[in-house]
Amino acid sequence: MMIIDPTLSDADRNTLLQEVTDELSSHQAKILVDDQWGIKNLAYKIRASATGYYVLYTLESEGQGFFEIAKSFNMKKAIWRHMFVRLED
Repeated sequence: MMIIDPTLSDADRNTLLQEVTDELSSHQAKILVDDQWGIKNLAYKIRASATGYYVLYTLESEGQGFFEIAKSFNMKKAIWRHMFVRLED
C-alpha cells in the first residue's frame, strides 16, 4: 500500500508508478494485483493535504529485497507513505 501526492499530473503519476514497478521487478517481486484506488480522504493531514492518491499492490516475492525497496521509496518525495504487509497463505 502506498499513498502518493494527489497533486501530481497524470503523466507524473504514471512515471512514478512505472518507477515503482521497475523497482519491484528489479528485486524479483512479481506484481499480482495493481489496484489504484485514486484520491481518497486521509485520516490525518500529510504535508498540509487532507487527501492522498492510494495505490495497493499485491506482490509475490521470494527475496529479501524489501529493505532496499523501502529505502528507495523513502527517497521519492512524491511517495508520502508506504507499507509492506506479509499475507499468510
